[in-house]
Amino acid sequence: MASDVMSVRLWLPRIKVEGVVVDAPEELVVRVCSTVRRPRCPDCGVPSGKVHDRRDNKIRDLEVSGRPVTLVWDRRRLVWVRCGRRFVEDHRAFEGSITARLARRLVADARAMTVNAAARRHGLSWRLVNALVVAWAGLVADRRRRRRCRVLLVDETSIRKRHRYVTVIVNGDTGEVLAMVPHRDAQALSGFLAAQGPRWCKAVKVVVSDGSKAYKAAIDKRLGHARHVLDRFHVIRWFAAGLTAVRRDIQRRPEGSVPAFDRDVFRSRFLLMRRPDKLAAAEQARLDALFAAHPRLNPAWEALGELHNLYLATDPKGALEALDRFADIYRTGNIPEFSSIVDTFLAWHNQILDWHHAGRPPNGRIDRTNNLLQVLRRRAHGFTNYANFEARGLLLT
Repeated sequence: MASDVMSVRLWLPRIKVEGVVVDAPEELVVRVCSTVRRPRCPDCGVPSGKVHDRRDNKIRDLEVSGRPVTLVWDRRRLVWVRCGRRFVEDHRAFEGSITARLARRLVADARAMTVNAAARRHGLSWRLVNALVVAWAGLVADRRRRRRCRVLLVDETSIRKRHRYVTVIVNGDTGEVLAMVPHRDAQALSGFLAAQGPRWCKAVKVVVSDGSKAYKAAIDKRLGHARHVLDRFHVIRWFAAGLTAVRRDIQRRPEGSVPAFDRDVFRSRFLLMRRPDKLAAAEQARLDALFAAHPRLNPAWEALGELHNLYLATDPKGALEALDRFADIYRTGNIPEFSSIVDTFLAWHNQILDWHHAGRPPNGRIDRTNNLLQVLRRRAHGFTNYANFEARGLLLT
């Protein structure tokens, strides 16, 4: 194949094809050189065309017609007269032992498959592909962290349940993952905020997190000026625990009874968690029959509905009115199981009610991110290295 035809097929900027070394069905090897006549010294910036010697470097490129392509780069070693040093030339089309376009393809493949699969697909080593993914993710993270962040979302996810966790930090305005810091303690979040600097932290106006005391300590220390809001999902889950405790107490039967629990109450566990405004007529009739048979379920369900109304209210005044109605139900003494929920609410009431004052910030973006990260963890059959998990997570999101 002629050299000019191969140059067109390769289409690498400022690269000249000197000849085809191997043109076989299973491999294509092409000899190339740079067309830059006088490269500049990386130290003094003076161009030089004095060649000391030449070396052949093998560069992997994208496949051509299903064949792996290897470029033999006739790389010059130059001498710069001003500084008297010798350097090998660089080229923007090459990234180490692979071309820049192959590097982009590898990163794109790593988003859709494991690093092992991407390495096997292109006939490269896992170490090379993983190093490329980690380096690329570092560039992505630096670019994201330079932007100002008004709403900061903080949550945790696991690498290995009950053993290894990471703190996931997301920009609530863009949905981009800023960092995945090892561990889930106060030092993890505080260290990230300290590294961002006081100017970046000052731009944060709202922080959304779960009910972690460790995160609260870090937020109070580094972001004391911002409104700290508890995630709505976690708060509703706290509230629902009271109704669950009432249902479990009612469905149990005396020891020795067959069956050991009331089937109708057990089968209604999902229906009881539905909000009143989301019920169909048939579902409401089923609940009415259940409440007639088990009257203590009715105040528990109404209490949970009033706690839902904390978030359904359009303003803080409406939220406080819903809270007053919940307090009236709780004072009857029919739902003592809600006592722990009341204690939790008193401890976090400022962060819960600030949801209205902070513009009702959603936390769905970080929950969606955590779901993607768990899919990534299962697809890779687990991670043992925090840096690799962060790199893959940054590229995936």
